[in-house]
Amino acid sequence: MTIILFLIGMITLVIISSMQPLNLVSPDYYPKGIDYQNQINRISRAKNLKQPLRITQSGDEIIIQFPAIDSVHKPEGKVLLFFPIDNHLDREVEIETDDSLYQHISKKGLLRSRCIVKVTWTHDTLDYYVEEELMIQ
Repeated sequence: MTIILFLIGMITLVIISSMQPLNLVSPDYYPKGIDYQNQINRISRAKNLKQPLRITQSGDEIIIQFPAIDSVHKPEGKVLLFFPIDNHLDREVEIETDDSLYQHISKKGLLRSRCIVKVTWTHDTLDYYVEEELMIQ
């Protein structure tokens, strides 16, 4: 009787655990792992800029100030608002700066929670990457 109860309990636990959603950090983590040396180079390039990338909040928006680089081109790339508690809350935004190199992202629809802002951008053929934790208020 004890063995039967134990087996039923184990089967129940296996069924319950298999029904839980898997929130992977990235579904394509393996190719990203292979390309990690390029990521290290992007991070290093961003750290060596004279003026760092700044991420702030003001009212109902997140403001990203890109560093001024001697160039006529604006930065191109993506901003990922990554929510560790649930990957369904993540939001990806194309970079569209104004003439002062500011990117404004509306906080409408975002959960008031801890968020990791991941900014990947290209400025003249060089790639940069900055990751910063932000508490959305």
